[in-house]
Amino acid sequence: MFLLATTDPQKLPVTVLSRCLKFNLKRLLPEQIQGQMQHILGAEGIACEADALAVLARAADGSLRDGLSLLDQAIAYGGGAVRAADVRAMLGSLDSAEVLGLARALAAGDGAALLAEAQRIVAFAPDFGKVLDDLAALWHRVQLRQLVPGYAAVDEADGVALDALAARLSAEEVQLDYQLALSGRRDLPLAPDEA
Repeated sequence: MFLLATTDPQKLPVTVLSRCLKFNLKRLLPEQIQGQMQHILGAEGIACEADALAVLARAADGSLRDGLSLLDQAIAYGGGAVRAADVRAMLGSLDSAEVLGLARALAAGDGAALLAEAQRIVAFAPDFGKVLDDLAALWHRVQLRQLVPGYAAVDEADGVALDALAARLSAEEVQLDYQLALSGRRDLPLAPDEA
C-alpha cells in the first residue's frame, strides 16, 4: 500500500487515479491553526503576540503546514519572538486601522483624504494585492452587518468602525465598493506603476 498526497490530482495519469482511493481534506479554521501555533510556541518557550498569530493563521489559508512554515519565518524575522508588527512587515500586509482609513475616505467621498491615506500606505511598502484583498474583506464584513442584524464576528476589534460604515452607506454603495476592490485586485498586474 502506498500513500500519495497531492494538491493537483487532475495532473495524475488515469491509470494511477483508477487505482486510488481519493480523500478530500478540508481546510482548517484560522482558530485551529492559531491554537496549534500557540501550543508549539508555548512548548518551545517563544514569546508571541496573539494578534501576530491571528495574522499568520489567516495567511496560512487553511493549511497547517503553510502556517507552521510562516511561523518559522516569523520567528527568524522577529529575532526569536513573534510580534504583530514584524509579521505584517514580513507578509507585506497592513494593520486593519490602515485599511479602515481607506474605507472611511472612500465612504466620505473625500478624494484628498483618500490620496493622503494611499500615500501613507505606500510608505509601508505593502503588497498591494493584499491591501485590496483586505479592503474587499472589510467591505464584505460591512455588508454582513447591513444585511444580518446583530452580526459580529468573534475576532472583530473594529466593530464600532464597521457599524459606522454600515450606517453611513447604502447596501448598493457597499456592494459597489466591494466589486471595485475585487476588480482592482484582478487588474493590478495591468497597472503601469503600483505606487
